Amino acid sequence: MDIISLKTEMEFRGYSKSTQRTYTRTVKDFLNVVNKDTLEIKKEDVIEYLDNNLSLVDPNTILVKLNALSFFFIEVLGIDIISSIRKYKRDFKKKDFINLDEFNILVASVGERESLVYLILFETGFQLKEIISLRLTEIETLLSSSLYRRILKYCDKYGIEKKIFNITEETLRNKNRENTVKFLGKHYSFNDLRHSIALEKYLKKGDEAKAQEYLGNKTLASIRQYYRRAGYDYTKK
Repeated sequence: MDIISLKTEMEFRGYSKSTQRTYTRTVKDFLNVVNKDTLEIKKEDVIEYLDNNLSLVDPNTILVKLNALSFFFIEVLGIDIISSIRKYKRDFKKKDFINLDEFNILVASVGERESLVYLILFETGFQLKEIISLRLTEIETLLSSSLYRRILKYCDKYGIEKKIFNITEETLRNKNRENTVKFLGKHYSFNDLRHSIALEKYLKKGDEAKAQEYLGNKTLASIRQYYRRAGYDYTKK
């Protein structure tokens, strides 16, 4: 059941097939080795597992295994036994976040379709796959009245009656790459935009609960870990 939950969470978040296979293989191997109920597993079990693998694989692979187990315990199970492990050094590239002024510039500079996608992202925090699957009959209670009216006008203009955006994830990701590079000076993924918005709208104001709801994270620990890894500890005043 835990493995099914792991696969479901990775699929929902849009992880690549190769990452899904690697994480699933690692977690299966770990659970088989420790041979305990997941709620009984301790930090020491993880350290022992990684130590035993040091002689078998290179250090980078150890870090991949640690990331897989971190995702499994923190994101899927909501158990934080990983973040306190300091033995294996992990270097994370500092991430840039955009502010709301920059986001507004992006929205104002792109075409009508992408502008609506960004505004839905801003209001809901939805993953890209959720946004492009939205149907006209689903959105009235999800969005502000002003955005809902804009979308109705857009759909009426183009004769849309069911699915709002007839576009693939890949095409929209490519358009977003073009848009952010052109208007913001560098590429920001949709996930970067989501976390930038959560930071500006909620976390800088101390509202972790709203940020958790917006991002759809299972635990506050996972949110704090994400921003610390990105080089921004919003919990420090």
